[in-house]
Amino acid sequence: MALPANVSYFMSRLQGVSTSTTKINPQSSTDAIANQIVRFELPSNTLINWRSIRLVTNARADQESAGTGAAALVGRLPDGLYKCIERVAVYIGGTLVSNNFQHYNLLAHAKEVFQGRKVDSVTGHPEIVRKKSYVDGADKTMETYDTSEKFAIDSWEGLIGTIEPAIFDTGLVGQITIELSLAPDTVCPSPLNDALDAATGAMTGFLKESTTQTKYKFENMSMQLEVLGMATSVLDEVVASRIEQVGHISLPFKNYFTTISTHNSNSRFNVNSASWDRVWLCYRDSGYSAVSAPKAVKGYILKVGTGTTATVGPLCDNGYFDQNSCEKYMSNYFLCKETLASGASSTTFDLNVNGASIPQFKASRNDMYEITKNSIDGYKVKTMTLDQYKANFFIQCVRFSLPDSDFTRQASGLDTRSSAAQASINTEGLDTCNLVIFNECTSELRVGSGRAVAVIV
Repeated sequence: MALPANVSYFMSRLQGVSTSTTKINPQSSTDAIANQIVRFELPSNTLINWRSIRLVTNARADQESAGTGAAALVGRLPDGLYKCIERVAVYIGGTLVSNNFQHYNLLAHAKEVFQGRKVDSVTGHPEIVRKKSYVDGADKTMETYDTSEKFAIDSWEGLIGTIEPAIFDTGLVGQITIELSLAPDTVCPSPLNDALDAATGAMTGFLKESTTQTKYKFENMSMQLEVLGMATSVLDEVVASRIEQVGHISLPFKNYFTTISTHNSNSRFNVNSASWDRVWLCYRDSGYSAVSAPKAVKGYILKVGTGTTATVGPLCDNGYFDQNSCEKYMSNYFLCKETLASGASSTTFDLNVNGASIPQFKASRNDMYEITKNSIDGYKVKTMTLDQYKANFFIQCVRFSLPDSDFTRQASGLDTRSSAAQASINTEGLDTCNLVIFNECTSELRVGSGRAVAVIV
């Protein structure tokens, strides 16, 4: 009889393991501004840990041309430095293996809303501060820090964050290149100044947009990752045996495809994949990319008073739960909200795939929220109210694969390769908006002999 692990006495040992961390500089400049592309080449002929990859950089934001300094107006980075990344692509031997999909930052934001914060509180720049920075404790007119105060992006979507196994021998393939496309400056909020009226929280100062767009800049960029060594050749022998028997080794990972629509009751899209696992729906205001001040999250206080200064009340009667004692702002670029059409009092949603409705009824907003909860493995929301969901985080998700299949490396989603799935999202009562649709698929990276690679999408 096999005993369960919690009452079994056993240990395995693998000797001769060594670990180290290496630093990789970009192929070109270590500094970059909005809309630029940065490339990093990973080390060859070594074992790497994909999960350890992190981008380390200094960051600054102001409302003059990036980096000019003294005369700059108030500028703020978005809440989470990863939101400055627009696209992430991975090339192996010159072949694109991880889709270079648009709005990577919005997808990562959507996942963070329902799966808990993935931004480190020390180095991830998790919040937009109105006045006093939690980075250096100083009052901020623009966000600039000395070179010792570096930020890091250490949580990734797509191949980098999901490929299994995470330990990979780069000697099996050609040169691996990671390409990062930086987002436009509009991911940064542009407040007029850092003040709010002490008594009323009037929409002046921090909640009123400037006429000048905040610009951000990354400086002294590098990429760090863990490299490993093994004194035994067991891993090499297992891989070689597998390639000899099957012709390749399989490494599953998550791939994403983006459809962007000006949504007015109906938006169509199609998917061609061996395993279509989920669809993510992000509803944004049509003016999401305009110059905008920070947006206050419902239920949080607008301004925390200091000394004898009055405290401005929250965006509700009494605040929500423990949120009525702190400020929380977000960038308009990532604000997802339910905006009712003129005369409408409620909204309904119907996802149609090849003529089949999912769910099999017209779902209300709250129905779709419950479906979203059931569709996400590892659902984790500390505190979010219905008011906040409607006004700040209006995102939906529908799953087509088996529950928890992500954890077992199982591709169980819809196979739409023979004829691409024709899908549409149909709504009633929703005003015209910018709808971003992310189709999440399980792809397979096949590595064969002679450094041959192929991707089964």
